[in-house]
Amino acid sequence: MTAPQLVAAYVTLVVLPVALGWLLVGPARPWQDEVATILALTGFAALLLEFLLSGRFRIISGRIGIDRTMRWHQAFARVLTVALLLHPFLYDYRAYRPSGAVPAGALAATDPARAAVLGLDGWSAATGWAAWMMLLCLTGLAMFRRATPYTYEGWRVMHGLTAAAVALTGLHHALVAGRYSGAGPLAAYWGVLAALALFTLVEVYVLRPRRLARLPWRIAAISPAAERSWEVILVPEGHPGLAFTAGQFAWVWLDCRPHAMREHPFSIASAPGEPGGRLRFLIKEAGDFTRGIGRLPLGAPAYVDGPHGVLVTEGWQGPGLAFIAGGIGIAPILSMLRAARAAGERRPMLLLYGNRHEGQIIARGELAAMAEAMPLEVVHVLSEPPPAWDGATGMLTRDLVRARCAEAARQGWLFVVCGPPPMMREVRAGLAALGVPADRIREERFTYD
Repeated sequence: MTAPQLVAAYVTLVVLPVALGWLLVGPARPWQDEVATILALTGFAALLLEFLLSGRFRIISGRIGIDRTMRWHQAFARVLTVALLLHPFLYDYRAYRPSGAVPAGALAATDPARAAVLGLDGWSAATGWAAWMMLLCLTGLAMFRRATPYTYEGWRVMHGLTAAAVALTGLHHALVAGRYSGAGPLAAYWGVLAALALFTLVEVYVLRPRRLARLPWRIAAISPAAERSWEVILVPEGHPGLAFTAGQFAWVWLDCRPHAMREHPFSIASAPGEPGGRLRFLIKEAGDFTRGIGRLPLGAPAYVDGPHGVLVTEGWQGPGLAFIAGGIGIAPILSMLRAARAAGERRPMLLLYGNRHEGQIIARGELAAMAEAMPLEVVHVLSEPPPAWDGATGMLTRDLVRARCAEAARQGWLFVVCGPPPMMREVRAGLAALGVPADRIREERFTYD
C-alpha cells in the first residue's frame, strides 16, 4: 500500500462516522452544534486509529517506513487532540434549556434526530470529562516528554495505559451522550475500532513478546567502534537468524526479556548473510540505557524485532549511489556498503561522512579498504579538524552537498541520507537545489519533533 493510498484510507475511516450519522439521523440542529459533533466524531475515530499507527504493523509501515508512520502518529495526535478538546465548548447549551443547564435526554419518538436534547447524564458527563482531562495529559506529556523526570520506559507504560483509558471512557461517552453514535451501525463501527485499538495493545505488550521469546539471541561481542560509540554483535540461539535487507533496522532488547520496556531501535550494520546469522549494531551513547552499553555482560540474552524500515537500495537500477551520513547514521550505510562489496558492485558510489572530530569516525580503516576494492569515493568531513587534516572541513551543509553531488544529481544517482535532523534538513535543501526528485532520495530518522 502506497502513502497516498494509506492517507486515503485514513481519511475515509475518520470521516465515515460523520457520513453514517448524517445518513442515519440527518443534521437538524444549529450549525455550531453540528460543528461540535463533527469534531467529536472525527477526533474520536482518529484517536482509535492512532493505536494502529503506533503498533508497528508491517502492512502500514512496510511500504512507507516506520519513521514516516510515527511522524504521522504524532501529527495526527495533535490535530485530533485540539478537535476533541474544543468540541464540548462549541455546543449552544442555551438552545436546550433556558437556564443553560445541560439536559439529559434519550431518543424520543417525537424527536428522532435528538435535536432537542444532549444525551448527557451523570455517567456520560463524567466519562466525557475524564477522557478530556486524560487526553490533555496524554498529548502534553508526549510532546514534552524530554522535559519530564520519567525514563522512556516509564513514560511508555504510562502512555499506553492512559491511551487505553481515554479510548474506553471516550467510547462510553460517545455511545451514551452522542447524538449519532447511539445509532446501530455507528455504534458497531465504534465497537470495531475500539476492538482493533485494544487488540493493538495486546499484540504489542503480550503476543509479540511471546513470539520473540521463542527466538532468542545472545550477546557475542561488544567493542568500541569510536568515541562514545560501540559495536554490539548478536548471534541467534537455536534458529537461523533474521532475514533482512541491507539498510534496515530492528528493535532490540539487550540483557532483558522481550516483555520488558527496554526496547530500542538500532540500525543493522552487518551485511545480510554474515556467518552464523550474526547481527552487528552500532550504538552511540546518547541516553540512560545507551551509556551502559559497554558494560553489558557477554553471553547475556537478547531479542530482536525486525526487520523494519525502507532505507534500502535493493532493486535500484540507476547509474550510481551517493551516501550521505552524519555520526552514527553511518550504521545502515555500512550495511549497504558491506552488501555492495560482497555482491561485487561496480557502479560508481560516493560517501560523504560527517563527524565533529577524527575520534568519532567509525570503521575508518574498513571504509578506506572499500574505496580501494570498489568504485567508491569516501569524503570525510570534520567540523573540528586537527591541524594536519587535509580533508573536507566544516558541517555537512547544503552548500557542501551542492558542491560534491552536482554531477551525481545530473546523472540520476540515488541518494541515501541518514544522520541527525539538522544535517538531514541541510542535505535535503542541498539536493532540492540540485533538482533531485523525492523518488531518488532515501532517508529514515528516529527523531520526529
